[in-house]
Amino acid sequence: MASSTRVVIVAVAFTVVATFYSLSELHRMSAMHTDAETTKFATHTGDNNRILRAGGQTSAISSTSAGTGQVGNTASVSTTNTAATTSSSTAVVAATTTTTTASTATTTTTGGSSGGHKCYTYEHTELWGDVVVWGTLNKKKSAGECCDACLNYQPTSPDEPGCNVWVYCGDEAKCGSQHQQCWLKHLVHPEASKPARTGPQTPWTSGTIDVDINADPGSDAKKASGAPRMFHTVTSAQGAAVHWQVRIHYYWWKKRKEECQKQGNCEMGGFTRLLHSGQSDDLMDELPTVVVDPLPQSMVEHSWYVVLNRPYAFVQWTQRVKIPEPYVLMSEPDHIYLRPMPNFMKGNAPAAFPFFYIEPSKAENVHITKKFTGEITQKQLEEIAPIGNSPTFMTFEDMKKVMPTWMNVSIAVFKDQEANSVWGWVQEMYGFTIALWLNGIKHVDLFLNMQAQPPWDQEMHMANGKPFYILHYTYGMDYKLSGEFTPGKFGEWRFDKRTYGSRPPPRHLGEPPKNMKNDLVRALINSINEASAALPCWDQYAETGKAVYDCDEIKTLTDPRFKNDGKGIA
Repeated sequence: MASSTRVVIVAVAFTVVATFYSLSELHRMSAMHTDAETTKFATHTGDNNRILRAGGQTSAISSTSAGTGQVGNTASVSTTNTAATTSSSTAVVAATTTTTTASTATTTTTGGSSGGHKCYTYEHTELWGDVVVWGTLNKKKSAGECCDACLNYQPTSPDEPGCNVWVYCGDEAKCGSQHQQCWLKHLVHPEASKPARTGPQTPWTSGTIDVDINADPGSDAKKASGAPRMFHTVTSAQGAAVHWQVRIHYYWWKKRKEECQKQGNCEMGGFTRLLHSGQSDDLMDELPTVVVDPLPQSMVEHSWYVVLNRPYAFVQWTQRVKIPEPYVLMSEPDHIYLRPMPNFMKGNAPAAFPFFYIEPSKAENVHITKKFTGEITQKQLEEIAPIGNSPTFMTFEDMKKVMPTWMNVSIAVFKDQEANSVWGWVQEMYGFTIALWLNGIKHVDLFLNMQAQPPWDQEMHMANGKPFYILHYTYGMDYKLSGEFTPGKFGEWRFDKRTYGSRPPPRHLGEPPKNMKNDLVRALINSINEASAALPCWDQYAETGKAVYDCDEIKTLTDPRFKNDGKGIA
């Protein structure tokens, strides 16, 4: 057999294995949306903290709580379609479900024993949390007194959680026997969890300590500076599966930036496709691109897990480039921008979208997390944010420090049999957030409205009225022709980016069923169709997978990114 033939066969084999593994992981994460039960794993401890930081070198080195109660008839607490809920969370469930916008938070600053902490209050809202003081035994005359009780709560031991969420029932007519109950709770990253219930039929008033779950992105920093806080968008990519995605991604980035500039005070700066294949490709003239090397197989054999190339790519990028923008947004090819992007950072702390399945402090994960952090307390574990590297905003200076650690931690996780098995396809996401913590970045501002993930998200805005900015199409979308959603089953109408892993989708993808109620799925198909219609020679591209610029339509192309010969304007 010729050597070239063997290479092709081996490459295809690795692709099949990687695709099968990613689909298995996708099925596992999708199931977590509809089932709050999680797999239990064996325990083991370790300490790699000293090794992983290694002076920032660039080379890699070898209990379900009881429910709070319920107003009205009995019903079970559902976690379906909730971005960050767990089986240990508790909730007061209103008799009627509603999606009415939650009220804007009011702020109270309390001194004394609370040390000047802020209490944010949300009317007609019930928040999740593990109970630390039962409301049946804790009656208060007002929501303000309930807030004070949370602020002044003292755990019985350093290992016990404190109070950072409270829930109060102040409407005597609607609360009945639960009137004046004040439930004190603990919730890791309250801003990363959608409320259990909101709307006028919800009699509960909730509050959070020092975290506003309805905060506007970057509002405080903008008010302080009065000037745009420019950020550079960098999108990592490699392989045929994302080749077409990144073209559509860049089309929408360009369109939203043009809109942003027309609006004024625009913070969207430059764009870079970070190509970590080690070789230039046929999109070099269309997209601003920096080519870097993949992680050497001699460092760690990772053919089936190409994602491990990403941290090494960012190490190279931060060492090689100089950008005028002080801030960076790390993005991905399967992101479509729904509107002009602001800088979400409030100050210099990173800002990111929280993923419900990244849980470093969860009981099942604690012993694995400590393998890479060393022995730390539960409070320190909860400082590790539930995020990956994308979408994440951070300063370019912080990136220079964090990227080598991210690479080292990710390699260590990959080499650890248990961590590799348990964290699976998202293991480098754990590597990223642990790397932040190891570099002293203990606070990340989290924004659920930074990104929508259909089909689990359905509308263009969250229930609190906050608009989504990025559409992330990572999950398959299946519907009957009647419009009924069929999660976990191949639908009569479906879209899954994995269908187009080796060739781009054709122009004019079929519209979703007329009676389908998911606005984001419809927006996704419309976005792909618009971009593929506007980009030159897409019909030939869909047939071959190679970008071409010599078809007849190039002569009448109006897209300003292309010259007469079809090549992009850098």
